[in-house]
Amino acid sequence: MATEKDSPKASLEKEQARQKEKSLKAEQDDYLEEALEETFPASDPIAPGDVRDHAK
Repeated sequence: MATEKDSPKASLEKEQARQKEKSLKAEQDDYLEEALEETFPASDPIAPGDVRDHAK
């Protein structure tokens, strides 16, 4: 008998959570990359912020 853990719904929710986390990490990486590009000359400090601040 299939358990709740083995159900297709649980599997889908787990995959969606994994994709969301991956998406947030990729977006955070994009913000960091943009912040690094905007630090010319190198004496300017970076201010990458947090991806969750921009998700609104």
